[in-house]
Amino acid sequence: MPSRYPIRAVAKITGLSLDTLRAWERRYQAVVPERTDRGRQYGPAHIERLLLLGQLVQKGHAIGQIASLSDQELQNLLAQQPGHPGPEFALQKDFLAPVLAAIEAFDAARAGDELSRLAAVLTPRDLLYQVALPLMREVGVRWHDGTLTISQEHLVSQMLRNLLGGMMRLFLTSSAAIKMVFAAPAGELHEFGILAGAMLASISGVEPVYLGPNLPSGEIANAADRTGAKVIVLGITVLTETTSEEVRAIAAALPEAVELWLGGAGSADLDLSNLARKTVLINDLPALENECRRWRN
Repeated sequence: MPSRYPIRAVAKITGLSLDTLRAWERRYQAVVPERTDRGRQYGPAHIERLLLLGQLVQKGHAIGQIASLSDQELQNLLAQQPGHPGPEFALQKDFLAPVLAAIEAFDAARAGDELSRLAAVLTPRDLLYQVALPLMREVGVRWHDGTLTISQEHLVSQMLRNLLGGMMRLFLTSSAAIKMVFAAPAGELHEFGILAGAMLASISGVEPVYLGPNLPSGEIANAADRTGAKVIVLGITVLTETTSEEVRAIAAALPEAVELWLGGAGSADLDLSNLARKTVLINDLPALENECRRWRN
């Protein structure tokens, strides 16, 4: 029997928010997961299709126009996109095989060499979308299946943290028109989303102040005040009572002129009415890029 994944696992694997997954199913029947007493259950074919749809939406296609296409038609459309990588950079398991093989062997040096090779021939944005995100999704699938351990997942996270952090610093400039604080509140230990967001912000002409994960509300608000940041971006993968309280405390501590942006799968479950301030829900990384461009302009 093929593996089945709950909707939260699919959100993590695909990078699509829970709201997006539900909307694509309800409005467009983009995928039709199995319904059981445990909720929606997605198979590997559903996930592959969602990844294809996500890539095409990132490239400007409206979901309503492509949701009815077959998987083969989606693949053909993706291959026609300007700037779409050649076969050596195809988003397939074969493409990531050398990196994954090194990770399975706990060979960090070899995995790092493979990532460095890709970083040398891809733009930073393409490196994120074509390498880092697919790698994290594949690692997430294998961890969920039990073929990779937590320690191997941490190894990948550390390598990507170093890689993306280094590339982000290449774009840092003191002349940026706006500063944004990127952080994850206390109780939230995952940082890949905010690190990826900070990198994209730097490419978009914004100066990110990257604080990392698991920070108390007072520290985040203080950093925003001292740096003069106009936006705080919080990453939330799983909403808990602790993270909810921290988000409310951050919202209460900010000046009215500072915007609060919330991203990650867990942000969709927040009760925004309790925040009593303007908030922006960031559904995915392309949406973050659009918001950064809005502020920059």
